[in-house]
Amino acid sequence: MIQTLQLTAEKECLALIADITYKNEASWFGEAERPLKLSLLLPKHKEGHVKMPLLLWLCGGNFAQVDHNIWLPQMMPYARAGYVVASAEYRTVNEAPFPAALVDVKAAIRYLRAHSDRYCIDPAHVFIMGESAGGALAVFAGLTGVGSGAPGEETGHADACAEVPRAANESLDQGDCLEYSSAVTGVIDLYGPVDFARDFEDMKGNPVKHGAYLQRAAAFPGEAREQQYAHFALDHVSKDAPPFLIFHGTADKKVAPAHSEMLCEALTAHGVPADLYLVEGAAHGADVFYQEEITEIVLSFLDRYSRT
Repeated sequence: MIQTLQLTAEKECLALIADITYKNEASWFGEAERPLKLSLLLPKHKEGHVKMPLLLWLCGGNFAQVDHNIWLPQMMPYARAGYVVASAEYRTVNEAPFPAALVDVKAAIRYLRAHSDRYCIDPAHVFIMGESAGGALAVFAGLTGVGSGAPGEETGHADACAEVPRAANESLDQGDCLEYSSAVTGVIDLYGPVDFARDFEDMKGNPVKHGAYLQRAAAFPGEAREQQYAHFALDHVSKDAPPFLIFHGTADKKVAPAHSEMLCEALTAHGVPADLYLVEGAAHGADVFYQEEITEIVLSFLDRYSRT
């Protein structure tokens, strides 16, 4: 049987560009180098395409494991909704202690802004989203892009456009594309740990977890608070922080909901738009966080701030 169809291409085709090298980093005791990769979901036909807001996604893994491609299927709704989606890897604590991973995330943001023409990215609207350790990195990236100075100082937000001086905290902006900002337009945090000091206190009774904390944060007891400044997200909260959207499960046994509650309260106290959704009965990393209801809340947030 032969049939003729008359169709209109109403849905834009998307492409996956996998494993782009955005940075080379020292490895094997500093004697070698390895590439850090990111992958992109974006329009298949890029030539002459209107530029689109960027959503950078960060995978979790307790700062010890990362697979930048594992969550890409869950990112398809955002790509379908008109966002370029990037997912970037970063160094784990097996390679370098925190804040090395944050240095990598900021390098990925700068790289994507530097190549915005190639990848149809609107460099003025860059959002960051992550889960667990990736959520923590998203929070840190959002808060450390707003200004430099001593803990507690309120400083100006770096203009999140294509070519501006590098984002505020210069010690965290390292490597290439330093003429571009690593500031972000908004942050979506899924059950990320944001208070390493709380982790430290909670883990004192467990030598294994306590040792893992020290390896992760490189923040040892007795150090002055100023020396640990980069390790405490709440110390970076200011009135100039970008808007935040936060999700956390009430049954999370790995990262206590108190982390997200403290973050939301600190942001709100500084007048920063921040919404926290506590998901009843949800455990850490549960599939419920990737259902349509959550996606719609995230898209509403993205749409609201990508029009400004």
